[in-house]
Amino acid sequence: MTISSLFIRRPRLAFVVSTVITIAGLLAITALPVAQFPDIVPPQVRVTATYPGASAQAVEESVAQVIEGQVNGVEKMIYMKSTSGGDGSYALTVSFEVGTNPDLNTVNVTNRINAVLALLPPEVQQLGVTTKKQSSSLLQVVAIYSPKGSRDGLFLSNFATITLLDTLRRVPGVGDATLFGPLDYSMRIWLNLDRMSSLDITADDVVKAVQAQNVQAAVGLVGAAPLVDEVGFQLNITTQGRLVTTGEFEDIVVRARSDGGLVRIKDIARVELGAKSMDSIGRYNGKPAAGIQIYQLPGANALATAQGVRKALKDLEPRFPDDVSYNVMYDTTVFVEATIESVIHTLIEAFVLVAIVVFIFLGNLRATLIPIIAVPVALIGTFAVMLMLGFSANTISLLALVLAIGIVVDDAIVVVEAVEHILEHEPDLTVAQATEKAMGQVTAPIIAITLVLLSVFIPTAFIPGITGQLYSQFAVAVSVSMVISAINALSLSPALCSLILRHRKKPRGVMAWLQGGIDKSRDGYVRVVTPIARRGFISLLLVAGFALATGGIGSLVPSGFLPDEDQGAFMAEVQLPDASSTNRTLKSIEEVEQTIIGKPWMQSIFTVSGYSILDGLNLPNRGLVVVELKPFAERKDPTLTVFYALQEVNKAFAQIASANVFAFNLPPIMGLGNSSGFEFVVQSLAGAPPVDLASVARGLMISAQTAPELANVFTTYAATTPQINLKLDRERAQQLGVSISDIFSAMQTTLGGTYTNDFNLFGRVWQVKVQADAPDRGNVNDVFRVRVRSSNGELVPLQAVANIELVTAPSSIVRYNNLRSVVLNGAPAPGFSSGQAIAAMERLAKSTLPAGYGYEWTGTALQEKAASGQTGFILALAVLFAYLFLVGLYESTAIPIAALLSVVVGLFGAVTALFLTGLDNNIFAQIGIVVLIALAAKNAILIIEFAMEERAHGKDIVSAATTAAGLRFRAVMMTSFAFILGLVPLVIASGAGAATQRAVGTAVFGGMIAASMLGIFVIPGLYVAFQTFREKVKGLGSKPATVQYKVVDPGQ
Repeated sequence: MTISSLFIRRPRLAFVVSTVITIAGLLAITALPVAQFPDIVPPQVRVTATYPGASAQAVEESVAQVIEGQVNGVEKMIYMKSTSGGDGSYALTVSFEVGTNPDLNTVNVTNRINAVLALLPPEVQQLGVTTKKQSSSLLQVVAIYSPKGSRDGLFLSNFATITLLDTLRRVPGVGDATLFGPLDYSMRIWLNLDRMSSLDITADDVVKAVQAQNVQAAVGLVGAAPLVDEVGFQLNITTQGRLVTTGEFEDIVVRARSDGGLVRIKDIARVELGAKSMDSIGRYNGKPAAGIQIYQLPGANALATAQGVRKALKDLEPRFPDDVSYNVMYDTTVFVEATIESVIHTLIEAFVLVAIVVFIFLGNLRATLIPIIAVPVALIGTFAVMLMLGFSANTISLLALVLAIGIVVDDAIVVVEAVEHILEHEPDLTVAQATEKAMGQVTAPIIAITLVLLSVFIPTAFIPGITGQLYSQFAVAVSVSMVISAINALSLSPALCSLILRHRKKPRGVMAWLQGGIDKSRDGYVRVVTPIARRGFISLLLVAGFALATGGIGSLVPSGFLPDEDQGAFMAEVQLPDASSTNRTLKSIEEVEQTIIGKPWMQSIFTVSGYSILDGLNLPNRGLVVVELKPFAERKDPTLTVFYALQEVNKAFAQIASANVFAFNLPPIMGLGNSSGFEFVVQSLAGAPPVDLASVARGLMISAQTAPELANVFTTYAATTPQINLKLDRERAQQLGVSISDIFSAMQTTLGGTYTNDFNLFGRVWQVKVQADAPDRGNVNDVFRVRVRSSNGELVPLQAVANIELVTAPSSIVRYNNLRSVVLNGAPAPGFSSGQAIAAMERLAKSTLPAGYGYEWTGTALQEKAASGQTGFILALAVLFAYLFLVGLYESTAIPIAALLSVVVGLFGAVTALFLTGLDNNIFAQIGIVVLIALAAKNAILIIEFAMEERAHGKDIVSAATTAAGLRFRAVMMTSFAFILGLVPLVIASGAGAATQRAVGTAVFGGMIAASMLGIFVIPGLYVAFQTFREKVKGLGSKPATVQYKVVDPGQ
């Protein structure tokens, strides 16, 4: 009596169990978040501040050093990186360990910053320091553009801010929605310095006038208690506080003259509703545009979020004014959907191929139906457990199910084979009786093998970090499918056998010929394996040879982390000479647009002048280019892939004389860096001046550009940007009664612009800014047009207390982990892997960097470094747990070694396949190798278990081994070939996600070919060698060993 007896006698109960599992899985599919990868991007907290008019060095010294000295070492922090910009901006990004609470991280950073707020400059405190959690997972880019060109960037940017952003931020799953270089409205008061000088007015006078007359005030009420006399009404008093229109600001009185006349702002300035900053200009397909970045919340369903954004935009479209339209020109979910669709197609193809192999080996359509019915139940049911564990439907989990097909089909095959064997040899039994007898023979082996395989996969689920997140989703998906498969094998499969199978005649025709061919192959295999098994040392020598070959070939396979994929888009950075203006950058970007527009692979192009994607800063000499490629279905030709497009445009960009333009692929994981390739950080350990740091970094960069393993090594860092250095004569200023702070304030207002206060428009609050008009600050000599009022009321020209000189200084300063740094970007050269590129950079750094300088990795390269030491550990862990479980199963420390040594042959096949195909040993190949360990060990177990049973029945060791090999040949070949053919769609994958599928498929395909074609010849000999050793050690001589349960092969 077995547990299966219940389901054989009550088959409807088995159907109910399987139906419940299937329905739960189907419901889970609709609720599972969909993503390219699990949530493996480190949570980030972003800190921003502004020091108006300050240089990069001033921001670094007065803001960055203060904040970072306090934030450094906050709980669970991995690293932090900041940029101090020449426009007075400051941005710090703190990255935390995967799995930490983003809200708690934000609170911890905020608390540390609050402790040092009082140490920051007053201007920074006035504008505030913003701390918020950041989703680094860019989901979409939406272009708001004017098809006819009648709307300018100012209108489009503010239309997006006023009408779109708030709604988009409320879409479920959206972490944030921001504009590339927003052109927020501002009441701009443009000063005429000549007119002001003639009227004896300073910039500070204008600022004070605006602050005094543009003010929101509560002026009280009449009739409020307590009162002496009874009053019947209580009335609020209202008056105009903040001004609204340009005319109202023009009428602000700056001074009353002695003759009774008034000097108003319109007498000395031009007032307009303009942009707070014109640092960035967006264009879409060559026309003015505003770009919205949509970021996804961690753990959100990417597809549902993207669809929500598209629906929100569709609902808002009726509110769009004339000649304004939108296009979601970049959407990561397009690649995710295409990848998931590709994997699902692969899943279906693998299922069909497995079904064909099972039918060929079983030779019976009825028998074939049973595993074909059982497999989908195991796969679909896995989704329910994934939902309960908070997993997503992603590339990793779906690839796990593709690989699981070949594993879970085996349990049903074992049951069917056992029942068919009994029906053939005991025709007097009914089908139900034969099924019940068969289940008594195979229940223990099914449970044992399932537990052995689980012992390989489950330990990998507890590895920490990004690698652990990838392995855990894979391991859990495979493990759950195997457990459900084992449940099916003990319930659904015997129930189906009792209902579907029949006593059958010997096969005829084609099936007879196929079955005869399989039998002949088995006989030939036994003839070859017998002399090898008779001399056990031959198998040991063969395994040693395979081990040496594996080590030798494996050393030739380059290491990697994540393969580069064609994600349907690429970006480019435009860099002009230092100190170039935004207008000049715009002209270069127009050249870039002309180079790209019209290419056969191009769908659309969005550009932003004055913005650097690599530095995350608004810089006048930089530009961003985002190119959307045509849908994957329209890019079947190899010349239309992103890799070909990158080669083509980079050659064309080299001909652009006005700027350096370099295009790059998107990073494998959005949020781990802004580009594919690596980010190498050169650090000054002793606080060297930026110029010295830049010189050292440049020396390393030049060396890297000549290294054969490296390509496109560059840096955007500029330490020699032309700047004006103001030298104050402080003693002279004191003699003239001029305050140093007044000088700085006057210069900031005149040349940099001063935020005075606010005004209300369109239901929003906007800034009022005072600054000299463009003609009065266009050249170096305009600096001396600044005038400051002395203590006796006279106007003192700046030239009287200062002089200037042209110098060079950094346009921005990067700090990494609280040290001044320079980031070098680069990529592996064609034919080299990311691991080889990392090794080359480290080798060059050790030989090039002088004392006082060091280096660190960041982004994807940092994660690859962290993962590189785990590969051997992961494989060793899988083998160790399999060994320990087999020791417990066989009550032997020797026999498990025989089973696991055969894995070496599979590893040989895996590394050989990677080497021959030119693939690197990346994390997906390593996942495949873990699967290979389990499957190769399973083949060995199928033979060794039966050999132990034969030995227990009195056969000599060699006969036991060869008999078991012959009897298990059909089962081993059927499961192996079913699995191998199921891998073919992965090996030949193309389109979205193809690199990932090929990495997994090639490693396992090569390994299983070797394990099935070569490994089965060494397994009997390994058993002979270790069983002989075991019996000699125990002094058993020729006495047979015993096992705990009886295993009868269904094909015997």
